[in-house]
Amino acid sequence: MTASKAAKFDVVIIGAGMAGLSLIHLLAASIEQGLNVALVERFELPALDAVSSASEQPPSFDGRATALSYGTQKIFSQLDIWPKIDAAACAIHNIQVSDQGRFGQTHIKNTDANVDALGFIIRNRALGQGLMANLPQQITVFAPQSVSAISITDNQQASLTLASGEVLNAELVVMADGGRSDLAKQLGIEQQQQSYNTHALVTSVRIDRSHEHWAYERFTEAGPIALLPLGNDEFAVVWTLANDVIEEYLAADDATLIARLQQAFGYRAGRITAMGERASYPLALVKAQEQIRPHVVLLGNAAHSLHPVAGQGFNLALRDATALAEHVNQAYADKQPIGQWPMVERYYQQQKIDQRNTILGSDLLPRLFSQKNTALRCSRDAGLLGLALSPTARKLFARQAMGLGQPAAKVAQSRTEMEPLS
Repeated sequence: MTASKAAKFDVVIIGAGMAGLSLIHLLAASIEQGLNVALVERFELPALDAVSSASEQPPSFDGRATALSYGTQKIFSQLDIWPKIDAAACAIHNIQVSDQGRFGQTHIKNTDANVDALGFIIRNRALGQGLMANLPQQITVFAPQSVSAISITDNQQASLTLASGEVLNAELVVMADGGRSDLAKQLGIEQQQQSYNTHALVTSVRIDRSHEHWAYERFTEAGPIALLPLGNDEFAVVWTLANDVIEEYLAADDATLIARLQQAFGYRAGRITAMGERASYPLALVKAQEQIRPHVVLLGNAAHSLHPVAGQGFNLALRDATALAEHVNQAYADKQPIGQWPMVERYYQQQKIDQRNTILGSDLLPRLFSQKNTALRCSRDAGLLGLALSPTARKLFARQAMGLGQPAAKVAQSRTEMEPLS
């Protein structure tokens, strides 16, 4: 698909990662009715009608794993994405949270919230295949292509200049191009970064028994260790390590690293028998100083990148995308301007409480459990025990973890469903 110079679009989405592709699905009802949408991606994408397991995909869809909340599963079900990834997603029935060397421990069950699963774990590659499948054929794709410049014109629209020299004009530009967005910097939007002075080592392990759909969050002095169920006897691992040891751990042989992980985590999940490929990235809370401007919205990691301890990064991004799509779909149905300040500001006002609460929770947990103060340690362990003993508290905790802490935005599946926003 191609477009001529100075092509005009209603919406241009920059980035074909999880957030960008999800937004396209959320706008599909309007796209099928004529909403003109373009997608710009730096990497080559397969034809929209030829996605398969062998298709090349952006680097974000690699062998790592992502936690999908119960709320995310419901959104994907409404978009008909879930049937395409269901077989690759492993359900979480139980979550155990514990404090290494301390008495604090709690156990959250799916029955606490009366659901079949608290959430799901899926490899990014499988998630990418599901998101690439059945995208609306009406969208215009520029890939491999990048945006070299962005500006807001006198005509009150966004103007994008591609590396090829092509110019795209849009009522709304959605920057879903990751946490290091050069385009945001061009607009003077800076990123606020709070380093945790740690790295995440991500890998997978096999154990000597079935995981039986248990997920584990183990807090250690170095930081949290998460074991998240994948295959029958396989866990995805997110292991927090100090900056000064990460290179040593990455260079260690499998036997050494397995022994260190087993010692740090213990045997509650079983004996580790094998370890997969490993990678690492620095941990920080990153937030854009501005998420919205007239004709511009930052989405996904471009807007906020969270500590992985609670597995809420993509789930929050999808809730943001769902709310944004709700407002775009409604504006299009009502023949109102798309991307002007009143619309983007309404979107942000709808999401800011969810963002604040989710970011606060994801930031507070690792800071709280990294403190060595004895009184604070006793308080947090008492809190875990209190959670274990209170069904009501467990249910509230489970609902927040499941992405149900805020009213859900409306997912439009047809034009007739685009009802006035309350």
